[in-house]
Amino acid sequence: MRKTMLLAVKSAPDKKIFASANKAKIPGLELFLSRAILSDTRSIRSLCGDFPFRYAVHAPNDSYDPPRLAGLVKAIGARVVTFHNIFWEDEWPPIVRAFKGIDAKLCIENTFGAHDAVKFIRRYGFGATLDLEHLEMECGGVYEDEFLTVMRKASHIHMTGYTARSPRWHTHIHHAPAHSRYLLDLLRSSGYAGLVVSESRVSLQTFEEFRKVHDFFERWQEQKRGVGA
Repeated sequence: MRKTMLLAVKSAPDKKIFASANKAKIPGLELFLSRAILSDTRSIRSLCGDFPFRYAVHAPNDSYDPPRLAGLVKAIGARVVTFHNIFWEDEWPPIVRAFKGIDAKLCIENTFGAHDAVKFIRRYGFGATLDLEHLEMECGGVYEDEFLTVMRKASHIHMTGYTARSPRWHTHIHHAPAHSRYLLDLLRSSGYAGLVVSESRVSLQTFEEFRKVHDFFERWQEQKRGVGA
């Protein structure tokens, strides 16, 4: 049986936003963290425990506290943790040690380039979080052969409604339906299976927007099932 992609959205720990995503039947959620947010892990654990999401975590970009981060990831059962490549060389081994024995894939996001994750894959066994918005901006568009190459190595996906040189930065994927269907088709043909996170700015983290992105993704999935591909 073919493994499938699962839709997710990204949010800071906000009860109203979580409830809206859950009401819209979004199955996955990537938890955005900062230094201030991570300082209160008890509240985060309680909030996440109230919802049935499949969780991923985006590590803070403004702090370094591997034990606290690892404890939270373990407590909420997150299966993916995304980092930006912002730490010094001697700061990565303590991160790896903190997550020893925790069933979560540590991933590097392509913030600066499509090959950001390569040295972490080779040295620590990390995965790649492939942000297609970043990749399109880096490449000035979509180059199918190259995109398929990096898609095949991805452990986690970030997507938006962005198309090259458009103003749709950090909008949900249904804001560019034809382009998003094209990218989802590429992901599917690459063999990717896992969360596809529709990353949007806070103003678009509403029930109405979540409902639209859910319906868009479901229609795409149904179309693919219908053709038997």
